[in-house]
Amino acid sequence: MNARERIEAVLAGEKPDTTPIFPKIAFANAVFCEGVTVKDYMTDPGSMAKAALNSYHKFGWDGVALHTDISSEGKALGSVYQQPEHTPPILKKYLMDDIWDLDRVKLPDPYTTESMKTVVEAVRMVRREIGEETYILGWTNGPLNVASQIYNLDELLMALIEEPEASHALLERCTQVACVYAEALIEAGADMIAYGHATASSNVISKNCYLEFALPYEKKLVQCIHNHGAKAVTHICGNIEPIVDAIAQNGADVIDFDHVCDVNVLRDKAPDKIFRGNINPVLFAEGTPGVMEEAVKALLEKEGTRSKFFLGSGCEINLTAREENLQAFVKAGRMYGVK
Repeated sequence: MNARERIEAVLAGEKPDTTPIFPKIAFANAVFCEGVTVKDYMTDPGSMAKAALNSYHKFGWDGVALHTDISSEGKALGSVYQQPEHTPPILKKYLMDDIWDLDRVKLPDPYTTESMKTVVEAVRMVRREIGEETYILGWTNGPLNVASQIYNLDELLMALIEEPEASHALLERCTQVACVYAEALIEAGADMIAYGHATASSNVISKNCYLEFALPYEKKLVQCIHNHGAKAVTHICGNIEPIVDAIAQNGADVIDFDHVCDVNVLRDKAPDKIFRGNINPVLFAEGTPGVMEEAVKALLEKEGTRSKFFLGSGCEINLTAREENLQAFVKAGRMYGVK
């Protein structure tokens, strides 16, 4: 099987020859690509595509993800960011001063607005290059995440309680923004769209809040992704064990899970879902090849992880990741992921 066939087998409920390897890595690709800075990666589609392709060939994983960070929608909507040369963007000013400033939230054009247009074009480039042999994933954000990039997070969380009407109106608009971006990524060649929704984590809001302010909008976003012919991935950082049964209702094809979660607990509550995870991102930076091998081995030997499973990182692999640990991650995945 090639990389694409391996991933498609899992998505179809069939057994691949080995567990697909598909970590969550974006701007850290710049670290391993000579001549590409983080700023280049974030602002130039050719640099983004070059860095993603370089890592794909260097490390040999099964899927290629193209995205910047959580800032894409915030930038496109009008929040102000600073872009350093060697780190991700820094949020300087929110678009909204008040939860009722809804008129400021206007649908962006992902083909002309940064950094959406950079990612869309990078997806198109990578699709032309390796689209027949591997799976290409684009990335948007869940509505609560989008809202947190245009309105202060603390005030947003208070508004969920004190201003539910305005919160729902804002989340409806943020869902439309995420959908417009997802549609453009799919048109450019993405096979799968992941959406980050850390603000919906059990570390941030209660299960009741998730059911009211996250799940209905996740369902709309997933439906939009499916309507345009792509698969959907839900990525919620932190602990999702208390809400995984609810997440399973949003219709996504794959659920990402962070290193703080136990895959067997998740499977007990959502037995029919495909999961992707969950090697601790810290190990890629601070671990050793031996420690990485043991972590991958332990994960892949757990009951139930040999089907309906992608080997990945629990969350974003950061800029301090070491090449030897990424190589060990893939080597161990191939060694212990054989069916």
